[in-house]
Amino acid sequence: MKNLDQLEIHVEKIESIAVMRIEGSLTSFTHNKFLEEVKHSNRKGGLIIDMEDLMVVSSTGLEALRKMIDLSYISGNKIVLLNLSNHVKQVLSMMGYLKIFTIAPNVELAMKLASRSGK
Repeated sequence: MKNLDQLEIHVEKIESIAVMRIEGSLTSFTHNKFLEEVKHSNRKGGLIIDMEDLMVVSSTGLEALRKMIDLSYISGNKIVLLNLSNHVKQVLSMMGYLKIFTIAPNVELAMKLASRSGK
């Protein structure tokens, strides 16, 4: 497993949608890097965040995820979460956050949801 201060972010563009794969930990050490990449990637179109390899989410990481909602609203573009691990789902559920995110069960639906306008 990665250290708490490591988060790898890989972004590829599929049509007008950015697909961001994150790996490692979303913590106080990595949240700024994550939010900057979200802001940049969501500026010109929808964004899918593949969280399959996200291992740790701290309270600061949860706050960064919540701030994504604001970024999505400001840009007018959707942000869709994909491949949430059971651990991440459980943490989001305990915080009541599952209700505020758009979560897709597969890539096809994620692409369809992300291509819609956020407003």
